[in-house]
Amino acid sequence: MRKIKRYCLVFPVIFCWLIIILLSAVHSYPQVPDNNALINDYLSLIEKYDKENNKIETANYLNKLAYLYWQSGMGMKSIDNFNRSLAINKELGNTNAEKTIYNNTGFIYSEYGDYHSAINNFKKSLEISRKQNKLWDIATGIINISQALYELKDYNKSNNGLAEALELGKEINDFQIIKNCYELLYKNYEKLGNSDKSKEYFDLYLSLQRHLQKKELETMEARTKEAEAKAFAKETQLINTKDTLNEVVKINRDIQLKNELLNKEKAIKDLALKEEKARINALEAREKVRKTTLRFAALLLIMLTLILVLIFIQYNNNKKANRLLHDQNIEIEKQRDLANRQKQKITDSIQYAQRIQNAILPPKDFLDSLLRDYFILYKPKDIVSGDFYWITEKDDILIFAAADCTGHGVPGGFMSMMGVAFLNEIVNKIVINRHISSLQADHILNELRTNVIRSLHQTGRRDEPKDGMDIALCIIDFDRDMLQFAGARNPLYIIRKGELIQYGANRMSVSYSHNVNQPFEKHEIRMEPDDALYIFSDGYCDQFGSDMNIKYGTASLKELLLSIHDKPMKEQEQILISKHEEWKGDRSQLDDILIIGLKYTGARKITPKEQKYNWVDKNILIAEDTDVNYFFLAEVLKPTNAQLIRVSNGKEAVEYCKSNNVDLILMDINMPRMNGYDATRTIKSYKNSIPIIVQTAVGFENEEELSLSSGADDFISKPIDLNSFMDKLKKFLG
Repeated sequence: MRKIKRYCLVFPVIFCWLIIILLSAVHSYPQVPDNNALINDYLSLIEKYDKENNKIETANYLNKLAYLYWQSGMGMKSIDNFNRSLAINKELGNTNAEKTIYNNTGFIYSEYGDYHSAINNFKKSLEISRKQNKLWDIATGIINISQALYELKDYNKSNNGLAEALELGKEINDFQIIKNCYELLYKNYEKLGNSDKSKEYFDLYLSLQRHLQKKELETMEARTKEAEAKAFAKETQLINTKDTLNEVVKINRDIQLKNELLNKEKAIKDLALKEEKARINALEAREKVRKTTLRFAALLLIMLTLILVLIFIQYNNNKKANRLLHDQNIEIEKQRDLANRQKQKITDSIQYAQRIQNAILPPKDFLDSLLRDYFILYKPKDIVSGDFYWITEKDDILIFAAADCTGHGVPGGFMSMMGVAFLNEIVNKIVINRHISSLQADHILNELRTNVIRSLHQTGRRDEPKDGMDIALCIIDFDRDMLQFAGARNPLYIIRKGELIQYGANRMSVSYSHNVNQPFEKHEIRMEPDDALYIFSDGYCDQFGSDMNIKYGTASLKELLLSIHDKPMKEQEQILISKHEEWKGDRSQLDDILIIGLKYTGARKITPKEQKYNWVDKNILIAEDTDVNYFFLAEVLKPTNAQLIRVSNGKEAVEYCKSNNVDLILMDINMPRMNGYDATRTIKSYKNSIPIIVQTAVGFENEEELSLSSGADDFISKPIDLNSFMDKLKKFLG
């Protein structure tokens, strides 16, 4: 309603404004030149010559009438008469008249903004000029077309013909044509954004314009001098003939008196005629005012009706807008609810990714069985971390690493899972194919870099992501009291007898780089009892804090470690955490944080945790197309010593089972080529004895029912509960 009131105030103002304009038009109406009489004369003559079949005069007066309409602002009537004249001139074969008419029609269309019709007429005129080989007409025709194309904003096409027009202008030495070409060229290039070309042609145009103005000024001065000379000559002639004129004056004086009497008589008659004509004009003017007033009243009535209609339309539009706004609000609420549900799903997925990442990290009881005095300060920035730690043991040799992957959050988490999987694969392969003594820290990092580059399809192109990881890797041989260290950007600190010794890392990441063929360096260190070892990512040192908002830095970390190295490792961890919180203050954590501290206590036999599951002779087929899910299952099943075989779709699972022995299948539902339901039915049709456990994360209500009806022996929904998962496997594998 507020909008309607506002319109009700605006419309009367507009209405009054229009009344003022119309009243002004009424008062000025008698002053407008009236060409009706001349138009009627031309129409009569056209009719007369048309009856006499005088085509030349008919065409002539059609042209005159067209020009008169054009001057009176009636362009379309002008075009109609030009077209009638054009038809007659075509019969007469008067190509010059045709060319002129096409040009005039083009100009009228241009005035009305119909540039396409204008171009068509200019092209017809140009075609005649080319046949006549009249260079000036050809050049001006091209310029007319280019001007119309400029108005249509087709600047490239406008430029196309100007080169020819420019050459013709130079050939006939017509500076006006050359100037017009330069003007259009600089305007076109300005619109096209080519400032260099635009400036070049503008300078040429300006130079030629000044030249023409100078020429015109010289011509005017010459004409002025010529007129002065003629006036002087005439004055001299008049002086010479003065005496003769005196005699003539006497002779003509009588004649002049007679003429004056005749002129007075004629003036009296003319005055009477003028008074009669003025009276008639006054009557006609009053009649025009009356007719104009009637038209004005009718127009006011129409406008008032239109105003009322507009108010009614606006009222209806407001009602529709209110209904639309109400519908939009409902839709916004739906979208908000949908966004909240999607946000919850994403959060659940990230939390599930956290569970997967935690599952692949070494558990605390495993670490306690391998290490005595140690700490692992692990503090992700987000739910999922891009930093990871990795520890394993092979025949009294301890291998551990602290790594920092590209990014943090979910992307970093994916990289960390890939890093753990590759480290397990590399170390196991070395141990299986060679003796345990062949484990070399630098070789492991070289092999890890190869796997990362291959998996991420890195080739060194500038536009590809520079994903990878920085890592510090140590191998401790307790029997020999020897430590191997190799690092990619991350160093090793050893504090021995109150002195901090830093072992540097290579200044290159585990990824593709310019020095990708350079091997990593290995440090071999003789260990002594009570040595304190520290490896870490850059998250702790890069944290901004203090009153000056600066990074904590490696120098501060060294100083802190030196001050606390003689304390128990668990106590050191708490001091590091407290110092970090104090330094950070109210600021957000900048990056993932990982520090591993270990007190070397000398040679001892590592007693690994007793295995709960041992399926060394079992073959488990994992049908899973998503790498992250497969890595999770592989890490969970790694301690069982089972042989794991992976396929990426249902079709591969069916083909593998036909010719290989499989003790259990973990079947994902949503896979390419063939889904889990169809694969389960097919495998059960020829090997019904193979246990199949279906696992999925989609979460449809009837998934379990569909899985069991397709022949599956059991069903697991994601996220997977590890205890329940292992119990289900034990039920089938023993």
